[in-house]
This record gives sequence, C-alpha cells and structure tokens, in this order.
Amino acid sequence: MYHIGNSTYTVVGGQCVRGTMQQGMGRDEVDPGRFSDQPEENPEVTPVGRDTIDGEEVLVYEISQAESQKPLTYYILADSGYPRRIEGESMRWDFHSWGVVDPIQKPEGDCQSMPGGGTMADGGS
Repeated sequence: MYHIGNSTYTVVGGQCVRGTMQQGMGRDEVDPGRFSDQPEENPEVTPVGRDTIDGEEVLVYEISQAESQKPLTYYILADSGYPRRIEGESMRWDFHSWGVVDPIQKPEGDCQSMPGGGTMADGGS
C-alpha cells in the first residue's frame, strides 16, 4: 500500500487499485504512533510471546475478533513499537521501511480505480 498525497495505491497479487484517502484506509489507521504511544487505550492487551521476522525481534499479540474464530495476530517490533506484521484468517500485511526517507513513487503499470467511485485528487493518474 502506497500513500502519496491524498492518493492510495494498493498492490495485491500483481494487481494495482488506486483511490483516495477518503475511499480507503486513512493515514491515522496506519500511523505507527497508534501502536506505541497509546498503550493505555488497551491495557488488557499483553504479548503472548516473542518471535523474529527477518532477523528482527517482535512481540506477538493476539486480538480476538467477534466475526472470526481466529484472532488477529500483531507482530510489533520490540525495539520501536512499530508494527511489523498483522495476520488474520485470510490476510497478511507486512510493514517495513519505517523511517526510510527515500522518495516514494506510485507503482508502475496500470492501476484500476478503487470500487466505490470518487474523485482522485491527482486527476486519476
């Protein structure tokens, strides 16, 4: 997932979908500060273990979901508190490059418009 300005590009299985922040996930939903700066909002959530992902130590949290038998599993970087991976019953998100300041560009190729319509802030490019 790429957030550039008000545009969101999501690449899954080689397919690219574009939309606006208003159509998709908002920046607040992927703000790493939500995971590390406000632990008091979820005081009952404690790690169920530790693991490593690509050599990085992570704390493992399991969060129950009302709509699923399986919990969401959060892998949080032990040294920064930033998310590294979130796994659910049918999805897995890997997060990386926290703090990297290289320029971000939209994915190459033809990105289809996100279902639900809406106007692209950058004219749909």
